[in-house]
Amino acid sequence: MVFQTGLLAKLTERAQAAAVVVPDKEDENLKSFCAEQGASLYQYKPQVNFFTVDYLFKRKYFLEDIRRNPALWAKHLRAVYGNKSRNPYIRLRPFYYYLVYLLVQRFPALRRRFLRQEDRLLRDEKAEELLKEIDPALVVATYPINLPESVLLRSARRLGIPTVIHLLSWDNISCKGYFPALADYYIAWGAVMKEEFMSYYGIPADRIFACGVPHFDQHRPFREMLNRGFSSAAIAGDYLEALGLDRQKPYLFIALSSPVFCPRGIDVAEWLAAQVQRNVYGEDMQLIVRPHPQNVQSKMADFSWLPRLRALEGKRVAVDYPDLVESELPWSMKAEDMRRLSALLAGASITLNFGSTVTIDALMVGRPVIISAFDGEERLPWWQSARRQMDYAYFQKLLEMGGAKVAYDYTALDSYIKHYLRWPEADRAAREYALRQECGEPDGRATERVANVLLRLAKKHSLVS
Repeated sequence: MVFQTGLLAKLTERAQAAAVVVPDKEDENLKSFCAEQGASLYQYKPQVNFFTVDYLFKRKYFLEDIRRNPALWAKHLRAVYGNKSRNPYIRLRPFYYYLVYLLVQRFPALRRRFLRQEDRLLRDEKAEELLKEIDPALVVATYPINLPESVLLRSARRLGIPTVIHLLSWDNISCKGYFPALADYYIAWGAVMKEEFMSYYGIPADRIFACGVPHFDQHRPFREMLNRGFSSAAIAGDYLEALGLDRQKPYLFIALSSPVFCPRGIDVAEWLAAQVQRNVYGEDMQLIVRPHPQNVQSKMADFSWLPRLRALEGKRVAVDYPDLVESELPWSMKAEDMRRLSALLAGASITLNFGSTVTIDALMVGRPVIISAFDGEERLPWWQSARRQMDYAYFQKLLEMGGAKVAYDYTALDSYIKHYLRWPEADRAAREYALRQECGEPDGRATERVANVLLRLAKKHSLVS
């Protein structure tokens, strides 16, 4: 996401060198982006062993009140009831650490002891050597719950290098647990994220910069086209034809999520395809199904979905597979894939998803959003069900502002689709308000604002001229 925004180019074109540290510097996609934007590419992978893996699992039991955090409680229940490991320790550890959690609530000294141990665990001389080699003005982390980024952040602070956390996802603060490393400064999406930084971590307001979301800048041209009255054919026509659909006819767009978050998402997609083929939403209606990268790649993928996805394809139903690059960097995507996604979202009559960031993507282009928060014809346990995400703090805030409609069964889903097809401007004011609270003004200048903040911070610390 950082590469595809042009953020690095905005730094390098103003005489500020940029270096990117990744787990796989042989990723051809990343090498191409760095060459285009004048950035250097470095590789860092901390030593991973049983103790570091176990550390990432157990830290929430020491540092969080997991019973009051639906996202962390769902992870615990999944570790208890969804564990398929044959390793007896892996199967027993959630029970053991839950007892630890109960003890920590009564004896907070155990938490302080864990933090002292954590400080030793997250020291890595190789990380410090790498930072000395790069000699950066600032070290910026985008996913600080990640072990390598946490180690690098801590190493930078020990070396006296100013640090910045620039989150690329809206759920990190409230759903991922307490960050293993904090920073000197923070770049937030908008008012909602800024308030979360202040309430969760006690960060002073003057150290948080609400800049918008650089990787959403790509949506601005399509938003403007819609505002000027361009048709779906004009916006997404070429992509529709490439998918074998009719550029002159309307379509629905459904974005799947990882099976971890919506185990029956493919069932909902099949139901929707059948509805379209039966002309429930009109004789001209078409459907695009967009698999999540984790539907087709990564340890969280469910490859049993692939033949079912292929079976959906027909005259009025297409599957838009994400353009992935084989890499140790999760979701390494081609730039053209993101442009295609923006166009297809903007051209759709309605966007449906299962509680993913596509909700915000769709709001950025002014499309109504429906969330499928159920499990087809089944009712799975809460910890496994698609409905659990509606209890997560970040999503509850969006729903309270009216950013999306939530369907908890097929009847409601059908009703909301018909509602928006009949009144496409329904709830427009609430949707726009929610968007601005989450992301600030959707003016397409977030990348520029982030670049300005980074350059200003570097200058403030007298590390660049």
